[in-house]
Amino acid sequence: MKCSFCGYEFNETTAHGCGPCPLSTTCGKVKCPHCGFEMPRENLIFGWFRRRRHRAGKGEKGGKRNGAGKGQQFQGGRTLSQLSNGDEAVVSQIDTSDRGTLNKIMALGILPGMRVTMIQRYPTFVFQVGNTRVTADENLVNKILINRG
Repeated sequence: MKCSFCGYEFNETTAHGCGPCPLSTTCGKVKCPHCGFEMPRENLIFGWFRRRRHRAGKGEKGGKRNGAGKGQQFQGGRTLSQLSNGDEAVVSQIDTSDRGTLNKIMALGILPGMRVTMIQRYPTFVFQVGNTRVTADENLVNKILINRG
């Protein structure tokens, strides 16, 4: 299974939602061992197609993605700090190498798939996520990878 928040791949049979909860085997939630994000179990057919598509580009029959078990570092693409004033984009990925920064981003409610609009770049970054305006420093906005959308 792949975490929808940090992108970490793990075996969902070993990752129960709430450890001490008496409903942990029947509640249907899975907890990512890397970032702690809880999500519903993956549909078997969807998971099969996702794994097949993931391996097709590599020309391999199986295996883990590169860097599994480590915080995600960006391979390329654009970060939120590179967005110009007034431009819109969609959050595609969040760097999970620094747990403190990840917790800040999660507390702000910034998740992959959300639309962001850059309002101001100087003296500090101001961007809008939904109906919320967020002010952040350069370190924080460099941890958010975006796609033009």
